[in-house]
Amino acid sequence: MKNILSIDLEEWDQLAYRRVTGRLPAPSDGIARQLDRLLALLREQNAQATFFVLGMMAERNPALVRRVAEEGHEVACHGYAHLIVDRLERSQFREDAERAKKLLEDITGAKIEGYRAAEFSIRRGSLWALEVLAELGFRYDSSIFPIHHRRYGIADFPPQVASLALPNGLKLIELPLATTTFAGWRLPVAGGGYFRLLPQWLIRGAVRRVNRGETPVVTYFHPYEFDSERLDVFRTEGPAGWGERLRGVQFNLHQNLGRRSIPGKVGALLKEFSFTTCRDYLAGSPPGERALA
Repeated sequence: MKNILSIDLEEWDQLAYRRVTGRLPAPSDGIARQLDRLLALLREQNAQATFFVLGMMAERNPALVRRVAEEGHEVACHGYAHLIVDRLERSQFREDAERAKKLLEDITGAKIEGYRAAEFSIRRGSLWALEVLAELGFRYDSSIFPIHHRRYGIADFPPQVASLALPNGLKLIELPLATTTFAGWRLPVAGGGYFRLLPQWLIRGAVRRVNRGETPVVTYFHPYEFDSERLDVFRTEGPAGWGERLRGVQFNLHQNLGRRSIPGKVGALLKEFSFTTCRDYLAGSPPGERALA
């Protein structure tokens, strides 16, 4: 069965610093190094992925976006400024998504079909965002994590890929992030921090279990997880005080924990299972329809 490999292409140094300090620093050159390692792994495994590209990163690094497309990967949209959707007004969300979509289409010369919200932040109270995406011409979304989490997720959202009939009369395909059930609990197995902490045997078993339900495993990773260097919030700019320094130390510990295991885990997964882009998966497996509950 085909599964889906996706990458959120963004600058960790900038976004981590903003999360810890509230300020957005100048961009670093780390993203080029990180992308080099990731693309080399994908070439080695003859694998293609969907890259959900952040607009403000693309604006400064259009050559990186074109390189992703030239290597056969799908370019999709991650918004422009990495804003949390359920903190935005409808008009603010529309402006951010539309700006990023146009920018990426100008860079690649191709239609952008897919969207993923920053931090999976389309939640129960912001499902209106799916209507906006359909109005902007997106074909699919992959923002909903069907789990309970303090920062994201819709715990009772169906985990299957489906074409949603929206209240505005339009349709949008939703590709939920991968979960599996254990003892009645729905657990995340999609990638990122979950892959960093889970052992390889458990990840492999989860993929098989999800596929037995005729559901693709929709993964997500970031270039920084493939970085050869240790991540440090203050690599480019220092903290303003001890409070920021302490928050940075805590964030560094979390982000570096288990990170060096990611290339090996992803490489082994690509050898054992079949993965493709969102676009190619949908071309081969048209989803069923259901109303947005």
